Amino acid sequence: MSRGDVTASGPELGAEAIPVQIVKAIVYLGAGWLMLAPLATSVGIGAAGGAVVVGCALAAVAVRKRLRPRAALLLGAVAFLAGWLSSLFVRESPAIAGALGVEGTVWTSDVLFFGVALLGALFTVRYLAQRSRVVSVLEAAIAVFSVVYTFASHRYCQLNQPRDLVDWLLENGVSDPQPVLYGIGTAVMLLAIVMFMRRQSAWKTLFSMVVAVGVGVGVFFFIESDNLCDASKPPPWAQKMGDDDKEAKPDEDEDGQGGKGDKDDDADGKGGEGDQDGKGGKGDKDGKGGKGGKGDSQDGPQGGGGGGDGQSPYGKPPPDSPRPVAVVAFHDDYESKEGILYFRQQVQSRFDATHLSVDNSGKYDRDVITTYPTTAPVLAGEGENPDLFTTLPTSVYLLADHPQPISLAQARELRPLDNPNPELFVAAYDVTSYVLSEDPSRLLGRTSASPGWDAATRAHYTEIPDDPRYAALANEILRDIDLRFYDDDLMKALLIKEWLEKSGYYTLKETHVDATDPTADFLFGSLRGYCVHFANAAVFLFRSQGIASRVAVGYAVDTRKRSGGSNLLILGNMAHAWPEIHLDGVGWITFDVYPEQSDEPPQQIVDQSLESMLGEIARKDPTGGRADDPDASPFPFGLLLIILACCAAAFVVGLYGIKWGRRIALHLSGGSEKHRWAMRAVLDAFADVGVVRQPGETREAFARRLTTVAPSFDALTMTHLRAALGGPRAAAAPADVRALYGRVRAEYRRAIPIHRRLAGALNPIGWLWVR
Repeated sequence: MSRGDVTASGPELGAEAIPVQIVKAIVYLGAGWLMLAPLATSVGIGAAGGAVVVGCALAAVAVRKRLRPRAALLLGAVAFLAGWLSSLFVRESPAIAGALGVEGTVWTSDVLFFGVALLGALFTVRYLAQRSRVVSVLEAAIAVFSVVYTFASHRYCQLNQPRDLVDWLLENGVSDPQPVLYGIGTAVMLLAIVMFMRRQSAWKTLFSMVVAVGVGVGVFFFIESDNLCDASKPPPWAQKMGDDDKEAKPDEDEDGQGGKGDKDDDADGKGGEGDQDGKGGKGDKDGKGGKGGKGDSQDGPQGGGGGGDGQSPYGKPPPDSPRPVAVVAFHDDYESKEGILYFRQQVQSRFDATHLSVDNSGKYDRDVITTYPTTAPVLAGEGENPDLFTTLPTSVYLLADHPQPISLAQARELRPLDNPNPELFVAAYDVTSYVLSEDPSRLLGRTSASPGWDAATRAHYTEIPDDPRYAALANEILRDIDLRFYDDDLMKALLIKEWLEKSGYYTLKETHVDATDPTADFLFGSLRGYCVHFANAAVFLFRSQGIASRVAVGYAVDTRKRSGGSNLLILGNMAHAWPEIHLDGVGWITFDVYPEQSDEPPQQIVDQSLESMLGEIARKDPTGGRADDPDASPFPFGLLLIILACCAAAFVVGLYGIKWGRRIALHLSGGSEKHRWAMRAVLDAFADVGVVRQPGETREAFARRLTTVAPSFDALTMTHLRAALGGPRAAAAPADVRALYGRVRAEYRRAIPIHRRLAGALNPIGWLWVR
C-alpha cells in the first residue's frame, strides 16, 4: 500500500467489527433525528435515515476494498456538492415549483439535501473514522452535539424545555423530569465512548462504560444542589446586611445592576421591560445586575436598571440571564395601571461616602421586612397610610436564594407557607401588600418629611455628598417651576425625574466604576449609565431639595410580557433599582426614572408555558397543570420495571442455562464427541476464574502455560487435537477421556482456591471468553 493510503491524521487502522458499525449507525440515526426533527419534513427525516444507513454501509465497503483516501474524499465531496447545489436549484427554480407544487418542491429539496448531501458528508466521516482514530473524536462530537442542541433550551432553569419531552413526562405522571435528563446525559457519555470503539473486547468495552457511568454518577452527586433552580450566589443587587461599608472592586462578579423601562410617566413611578416602546432590565444568578430600559422617544420616557452587590452598587453589568428566580401567585385580580409590578427586596437609605447602602442600625426603614417568616408572621413597621392603599394578598415561591424576602410593592405582613416542592423552591411564604390606589395627582400639596420626624431621621433621609453641584443642578432644573407649586415637594421630584429621563442615556457600557464618586461622574459627566446610576442620582437631587428619598432594589416585571393568568414568573434579568420618595400622610411611594434614550435591545417575552407550569407546581400540582389534559394518563412505569426485571432475569437464567448445558453435554454426548465436550467443560471452568487463552496463543502453548496449575490438561489438549484433526479413528476411548477429565478437574480443585471457584460458579458469562 502506498503512503497516500495513510491519512494525515494518523496511521491506517483495521476495519471496524460489524456489531460496532451497526451500533454507530444507530447512534447516527438518533443524532440525525434529534437535529432534524424540528427542522425538516417527515420526508426529509426519512431521506436522512436512508442516507445514514447507506453512507455507513458504503464506508464499510470502501474500507474493506481498500479504497484510496483521495478517491473516497472526492466521492464524498462530489455527492455533498451535488445534493446541496441541486437542493438550492430546486428551491429557487420557479419552473420546478410550478411543476411540483409547494409541497412537492419542499419534499424534493429535502430529499436532495438531507439524502444526497448528507450521504456524501457521512460517507466521508465514516470512512476517515475507520482509518484514523483521531477522526473518531469528530464522530463523538456529532453524537454529543445532537443532544446538546436538543436540550440547550433547558438552560437557565427552563424546566418546561424541551417541551415535547417534558410535556410527555408530566402528562404521564413524572413530576420531576430532572432524573430523566440526567439519564440522557449519562447515555450521551456512553454514546461518546461507543463512537471510539473499534475492535476492543466486549469485557474492555463493558468495563469502560461502567467506569464512565460511575464517574458521571459521582460528578452528579458532587455538584448536586438542594434545589433545581437555585443560583450559586445571591441576586445581583441585594446588599448583604452588615457588609455595606466595604467597597467593591471593579472585577468583582456580584455587582451590577438591572434595569426596566416603560412609556408611562406619573408620580407613582413605573419601569420595566418594553417592546417597541420600552425595553428593560437584566440580571443574573451570578450576583450581577442587569440592564435597563430603552424606548422609542416618540412613545415617551423609558426606564433604567439597577443593582448592587452588598458592598458597592456599581460594577460591570452582566450578560443577559433569563433564569427564573421566583413565582408569585395572586389571590385576587389585580391590574397595574402602569403595566409594571415592582417587587421590592430591600432599601438603601444610609449615605455611605459616595453611594447609598442598607441601614443596619434598626432605627430607620422599619417599614421594610428584611427577615423570612418561619413559625410566625412577620409584620412591617409603620409606613404607609392604609386609606390610600389597596390590600393585595399574594404567595411567593422562591426558586433562588435571596438575602431578604421579596414582595410586591410595600409588604405589610409575611406569613410562613408550606413548601409545595422543596426540590424546586428554596422558600415559600404568603404576603399581604399595600399597593397605591390613590391618583398621584391628588397627592400634590404634601410635604415630604413628616412633622413627627426628629432631626436625626430628617438628616438620615436627606444626607448627600459634600458637593455643591447637586443642589446647584437641582436649582437649575427647578428654575422654571410653576410658582403655584414652588414649595411642593412632589412637583419638584417630578421635574427632576423628567429632566433625568430626557437628559440621560441608558447603557450598560458605562459603569463609572473607576471614578471616586460614580454618581457624580455620571450626573455631572456623560449622563450615560444604568439603573443604579439613575436611582442614586435622582435620590441625591431629591435630597438636595429636602425631599426624603431612598433607593429600592428588587425586580420590576412588565405585565405586558406575561400570560395574564394568576401566576407571575420573575426572571433574573428583571432585576432593578429605583428611587422611592416619602410624602407626609402617604408613606413611601415608587418614583422610578425611565430614560428616553437607550442602546439596549428589547427583552424576550416571558415563556407562558413555563410561567403556568411553575405556578401550578406551586399550587401543589406536580404535573404542572398537565393532569387535566384529556390525553394525560399515568405512565405504567411500575409495570415497565417489572417487565424489564423479568426480561433481565430471563436473560440471566438463559446465560446460566447455556453455561450448565455445556457442562452437562459432556455426560450426554456420544463416544466420538466426548473429547470435544470434555475440552469445552475444562476451558469453561478456567474461564470462570479468569484464565483464558490469549489472542494468538495456540492451544498447545496455552496447555503448557497451565502445567503448574493442571499438569494433566496438556494430555487432554493433545487428545482433543488428535481427535479433532485426525478424525474419528484417532479419537481416544470415552473411558480414557473421562479419566483425563477427572484428573484435570481434581488438579483444578487443588490449585484454585475455593472462593475463586465459588465466584466462578456464579459467573454466568465466563464461557463467552472461551477460544
